[in-house]
Amino acid sequence: MTIIRPPAVAGSFYPADPDILQSEIDGLMDAALHSDVMDDGVTPKAIIVPHAGLMFSGAIAALGFATVRALKGQIKRIVIVGPAHRMAFQGVALAKADGFATPLGTVKCDLAGLQTALSWPQVQILDDAHRQEHGLEIELPFIQRLFGEDSDIGIVPLLVSRCGARQVHELIEALWGGPETLIVISSDLSHFHDYETARHMDNRTRDMIERFDAEGIDSNDACGALPVAGMLMSARKRGMRIKTLGMRNSGDVTGDKSRVVGYGAWAIYTGSEKMRDRDTRAEPSEGFTGTTEQLLAQHGPEMIDLARQSVWHGIRHGGPLSASTASVSPALLEPGACFVTLKKSGQLRGCIGSVMAHRDLATDLCENAFKAGFADPRFPPLQEADLNDDLEISISVLSPARDFPFEDEADLIAKLTPFEDGMILSDGNNRGLFLPQVWEQLPEPADFVAHLKRKAGLSMDHWSTTMRAQRFITRGISGKDITTHDFWKTSD
Repeated sequence: MTIIRPPAVAGSFYPADPDILQSEIDGLMDAALHSDVMDDGVTPKAIIVPHAGLMFSGAIAALGFATVRALKGQIKRIVIVGPAHRMAFQGVALAKADGFATPLGTVKCDLAGLQTALSWPQVQILDDAHRQEHGLEIELPFIQRLFGEDSDIGIVPLLVSRCGARQVHELIEALWGGPETLIVISSDLSHFHDYETARHMDNRTRDMIERFDAEGIDSNDACGALPVAGMLMSARKRGMRIKTLGMRNSGDVTGDKSRVVGYGAWAIYTGSEKMRDRDTRAEPSEGFTGTTEQLLAQHGPEMIDLARQSVWHGIRHGGPLSASTASVSPALLEPGACFVTLKKSGQLRGCIGSVMAHRDLATDLCENAFKAGFADPRFPPLQEADLNDDLEISISVLSPARDFPFEDEADLIAKLTPFEDGMILSDGNNRGLFLPQVWEQLPEPADFVAHLKRKAGLSMDHWSTTMRAQRFITRGISGKDITTHDFWKTSD
């Protein structure tokens, strides 16, 4: 039996009458095709477009879809990734459907793409999430009019809720395909600020997108922050190019500038095309993530060895190793903040670190390696007999912590990105920190917050208006990445 997901927002987000809908989409596309941003003559691999009602964001969305007009007859699959608005759940949701209907007809689903997505652990079938969702549906009439209502194109509709941006990135990579595949990221920008505040915030988001700053974007900047960030990770990895096509907010349409929603459209190209205007290209060393991943790739073994030596120094001399500036790589003498974690037979055995960069990274990791082994009050000091292959050491380098505003506890929980966010929670003199690795033990955001409050010395149900949160991310390396045998063996 064929299962069709019926339209949920026809008559509200867009006209329910097929003739009127066709006329509106065609008018928006015609205006977009005659705009200045269409003069590059190149076709992107992916686009980022908004998903509000046609009267609000349709003109901006059309700019994105107009850039892929030349793909008609070429593409066979469109991966559409957007945020879940109607319900929260863990991971990414597909619908149990063979196609998605609009007043213009039915767009079939790509069976092979659905099967590929379902092979990933973060993906589940969840019809309830899709039933009233507008963020993917609003893009379908553009696809139908641009490529033909009876085209052979199949879609892979992915709704993202509580997961990490890297999990979205994994799915995008798995579904990347070749020239037959187009990726559409569905996201609006800031929500419900006054006009000037929204413009300032959205311009900042534009800057982050153009810099491929996947880690900087959060749900305050874009409701589809996770889909956008996942796409930016792929684009950065592949050295792609990006172009801003247009931006506006609802105040530009209605004239009411007291409480607006922002919209933007971007085209993401393979990297070899020549483009004009604000043409930018991803650089692998740009931003905290690129810089830190490059640092770990080049100096990770040296960092792990310094931490290992500092633990041995603690066994023999009762204090941390003093890193010699003459023998340490210059990159490790730059300011940096890290945590050093010890695990014994897979269980936590010590974890100490710095939240802010207040000394050079080499010194920081030597000090923290020693303290993780000998000064974590939760565990007895290490003994030489503990230094065997069952003892694992890892280093996490921290980004600068950034304020993480929220309205109440439910808002804080909803905004967290599992497996990506590190969090500092404080209230008065009480303060607790969880590294992103804690998500492995506490994958539910509510549990994550409750246990973080307990770590801060507060009750798990504590709440007050003075509570403050800061977010950070990490990139790290483990001794097991270097060697799995005789790690602690010493020649002296």
